[in-house]
Amino acid sequence: MIIEFIAVTVEDALLIEKSGADRIELVSGLTEGGITPSYGLIEKVVNSVTIPVNVMVRPHGQSFCYSDDDFAIMKNDIRMIRSLGANGVVFGMLDQKGDVEFRRLEELLTDIGTMDVTFHRAIDSSNKIIEAAQQLDQYKEITTILTSGGYGDWETRLETLRKMKEICKKTEILIGSGLTKENIVQVHTQVGTNHYHFGTAIRKDNSALKSVSLEKAIEIVHTLK
Repeated sequence: MIIEFIAVTVEDALLIEKSGADRIELVSGLTEGGITPSYGLIEKVVNSVTIPVNVMVRPHGQSFCYSDDDFAIMKNDIRMIRSLGANGVVFGMLDQKGDVEFRRLEELLTDIGTMDVTFHRAIDSSNKIIEAAQQLDQYKEITTILTSGGYGDWETRLETLRKMKEICKKTEILIGSGLTKENIVQVHTQVGTNHYHFGTAIRKDNSALKSVSLEKAIEIVHTLK
């Protein structure tokens, strides 16, 4: 089982490691859904913890559609993140029609080296989530898909997550967004991907603007393990 928590500071990362979680997703701008953190923060976090650190590569929070300049920035960020020793990168992109932009995805994959790749929740905004997951599963470089099963009511999303788990033969389905200590047992029982991602659920007052609560983080780890 992999339990991944979001960090936005070095202090967050240290508390996440102390909680017993397995992996960190490092971002800035949590209120925007996560954007690329500074190189200084990446370097400090990678050198401060022993658990894997996956870094968000997202130049802005406006959408998942990127200009040529945005794309050039993403390519450079990936090279820098790799040089700083991160375990992996987290990114995704859609075209103007709402489909995964596979041409640019493939170009980014040429720069990752040996890092893990998570295709993030851009997939939840795509037109055909199941088909997109099946296509992403064909890329050996993509280790994980982070998803909430799209949008809408919880039961519909759970069914989508079950379908994604069934069709993805090589890629792990990392369930995130909306997970709490109150619903994680239900999700684990009904879907059981064994890969879970938490953001505000481990923060004080469940606020994206507050720091990680060690007590909350430990409680979620103990609930699952």
